[in-house]
Amino acid sequence: MIPTTPLKIAGALLVALLIVAAIQNRISPPPTAATTTSAVPIVSTPFKNVFDDAGQPLNVILIAAPFRTEEDEQAYELYKSQGLDFCGISSYINFPGHIENPYEDRFHEERGHNYPAMVSAWLHCFRDPPTNLQRSGLPLMLLTESDLKDADAYKPDPDIVKEYDFMYVCLEDNDKCEPGWQSFNRNWELAKECLEIMCGRFGLRGVLVGRTNCHFTKKCDGIVKVVPFLEYDAFQREMQKCRFLFVPNIADASPRVITEAMCYNMPVLVNRNILGGWHYVEPGASGEFFTSPRDIVPALQKLTTNANGYYPRRHFMRHHGKHRDGRRLAAFLKQHYPNLNNKRTKYATITI
Repeated sequence: MIPTTPLKIAGALLVALLIVAAIQNRISPPPTAATTTSAVPIVSTPFKNVFDDAGQPLNVILIAAPFRTEEDEQAYELYKSQGLDFCGISSYINFPGHIENPYEDRFHEERGHNYPAMVSAWLHCFRDPPTNLQRSGLPLMLLTESDLKDADAYKPDPDIVKEYDFMYVCLEDNDKCEPGWQSFNRNWELAKECLEIMCGRFGLRGVLVGRTNCHFTKKCDGIVKVVPFLEYDAFQREMQKCRFLFVPNIADASPRVITEAMCYNMPVLVNRNILGGWHYVEPGASGEFFTSPRDIVPALQKLTTNANGYYPRRHFMRHHGKHRDGRRLAAFLKQHYPNLNNKRTKYATITI
């Protein structure tokens, strides 16, 4: 008999709903670690997280640098056992190619790591990717971590007065200023030659961050201030006191200092041979290229005579940032990672 009273009808509907729910629970297994954002671990170097547009971690872990310890190897195996996917990113010197810095740890070479074989795709910074990437068959995309810089978080402070012409960053390696990892990566030898021209011929005032224990040309005496490593906030303020950023680096894959300077509307003077970050430089718009003491002269002439003609902040926001390159990254992940745990995200970021 069909129930006729409202109470009986409501009771019958409740029973029916409970039956349907029970059937659905038996058919649909509970979410696994690979499909829930809450189960994705927050990782540390050499790994990096990717985040969705709500700041939640996606279930794709980036391998951003070579492993240096057995603990790194064990972490990779743990994440793999948890059902997480992996993507490579070139955020560290020549990685995943042969690292040319002679002061680099060689643990990864001794262990014979094959990083392209560990991942399903790769984000890179190179004009010409290393051989192991080209032969890997992996989907590749030109995108660096610094492409995703949030320009809204790096707005020029109108209260900071320009006191210097340029900033150059090359941190200390040791107390004796002997060659080391930093001096190689920041191209200290070329920088010293260029500083002689910048100070002697152009009379430029500057800030050198890091080389407090090093001697260089006397032509910079009294016009170049040398400061030690600066904490984040102090560094950001000091940078904004300068008119442009000097980057003689070659062995640099993801120079965030370049994008920070551009967001502060500072043109950048960049070594044309830099591994990553070359794609930020549009001569006459965001900065200038140089390669040696010979061709730095015309680049400096352009920067110093047409300083107001550059628009690096606008250029960066037009071509990069989390809402532009972040959308590209999200689309790339959706295309190549079918088990991505948030396919509706509008953009993705690496650092939040």
